[in-house]
Amino acid sequence: MERRGLRQRLEEFAYEVPGIVFCMVIALASFLIWNAYRPISALMWSFIIGIVVSNLIDLSEGLRSGVGFCSSQLLKTTISILGLVTSAKVWSEVGIGFVNALVVITFSFFASIIIGRRLGLSSRLSILIGVGTSICGASAIAATAPAIEAKEEEIGLAISGITLFGLISMFLYPYLFSNTAVNQLLLNNPTVYAVWVGSGVHETAQVIAAACTFSNDCLQPALVIKSIRIFMIGPVVLASTFLVNKLESGGGQLKPRLVMPLFAVLFVVNSVISAALDSYAPALPFLDFMWTFLKESLKASLIPFLLAISFAGVGSKVRFVDIAKLGMKPFAFAALMAVLAGVLALGMAIVIAPYIA
Repeated sequence: MERRGLRQRLEEFAYEVPGIVFCMVIALASFLIWNAYRPISALMWSFIIGIVVSNLIDLSEGLRSGVGFCSSQLLKTTISILGLVTSAKVWSEVGIGFVNALVVITFSFFASIIIGRRLGLSSRLSILIGVGTSICGASAIAATAPAIEAKEEEIGLAISGITLFGLISMFLYPYLFSNTAVNQLLLNNPTVYAVWVGSGVHETAQVIAAACTFSNDCLQPALVIKSIRIFMIGPVVLASTFLVNKLESGGGQLKPRLVMPLFAVLFVVNSVISAALDSYAPALPFLDFMWTFLKESLKASLIPFLLAISFAGVGSKVRFVDIAKLGMKPFAFAALMAVLAGVLALGMAIVIAPYIA
């Protein structure tokens, strides 16, 4: 039985190999382009190339399988590993910045329900767009949809809207910080910018891209803020179930479900391990040498390359044809929520800017 299960997993992996190789080629190309044009990060180039290629040619089923692996399992695994180079000490850098995440989560979630229902959208669709905006995009929608028994078309609409405006945010945030008065409002502080990105941008991958576009120093604090939002998936799914039962009491009662993403837990555990090794490894020369070597290797080469492969997968799943099918009203609603969340996150970042080193 075990042998058959192992053989099946190996066959599945073999089927995914062409798509993984496809994403690796895009990742290598992105680093070559980045070496020639530094203002745009290799991760962003990987994402852009993935979008362009997948919209110019129709990817085969075999390629799509590997692309799905890269955009999902590989991305989550890489984020978990990223915790090893994101010491928990970074919490001292973001300071009260964690408040930003909590305010954006609370506002986006409840505002989406109120505004969505006033626009005539179903409670479930309103909740899905609110969850995607406030927590972590498509991942949060996927976690919430089964709990509230959302319809397939509602899930599709929510993911399409969140994906599109998350992509726009990913490009817009670094542009605003580099080229407008936003820079002065945030006191030209990369950490404050990271707090804004971590609080306002939808997907984890989009947060990484927006943070790295400006500076690699922004990545760790942005992910710390983002991790707070990810950890709120559990409470938000429970709240969503309660609200659907309350707002649509005509049907049967839904059973509350608690969801906690494993990759987010591993990210925090690894960041605590990183902080402990940073503090105690210097007392033991051999351990200090090994830890320093491992950390620098992960930070300088392995993690950036794995992220570039993952981003190629994420970009390759963006299909403009699918986004074009988004209805006008949900489209406008998703845009409105993205703007409201981004503006609120910016306003909060401006308020806390003087208190962040």
